[in-house]
Amino acid sequence: MNAVHLMSARLPAALLVLALFCGNAAVADAPAAQAPPDTRGLFEPIRSVIQHPRCLNCHVADGRPRQYDDSRVHSQNVQGGPDGRGMPGLPCSTCHQSANAPATAGPNAPPGAPNWHLAPKEMVWVDVSARDACLRLRDPGSNGGKDFAQLLHHFAEDKLVAWGWQPGGGRSTPPLTQAQTAAAVEAWIDAGAPCPAG
Repeated sequence: MNAVHLMSARLPAALLVLALFCGNAAVADAPAAQAPPDTRGLFEPIRSVIQHPRCLNCHVADGRPRQYDDSRVHSQNVQGGPDGRGMPGLPCSTCHQSANAPATAGPNAPPGAPNWHLAPKEMVWVDVSARDACLRLRDPGSNGGKDFAQLLHHFAEDKLVAWGWQPGGGRSTPPLTQAQTAAAVEAWIDAGAPCPAG
């Protein structure tokens, strides 16, 4: 039996390729072992939700909310102001009530949910990489001061966040349901909140 056949009988494929490529005899003698799972991909389902327009439109850096699925800057020069709840004289609650406008108001009537406001300016999802979004989400310094339990609650129970899956007006919804998103967040947290490679 030649060395390649001997190695292939004892090594997982990834180690075999590494041993053949590097010519490392120590690797060839290593016992067959499973590599630890790469958990960095656990963030991708979460990213697909937070960078969907229902979330993206309020997670902005410039204090100007976005609208529609193409995330255009909000009309009427609407701005979040110093606390993300609107400018003096034009708070968000002027148009955004605690529930969606009735269907009779038309497809572009203002949506609504309790506590309508922009996300903290540190929690930006617009034009950021998956890694940066992940790092911001897991850091209490940039996620609104939330620990992991509060972060899971945010996705699973917060009424403003829940609006994203019940937006009314024919608006699109994220690719996962709220329950699926919460489960993805829980699995990510349980794995230590790993982030994708840069």
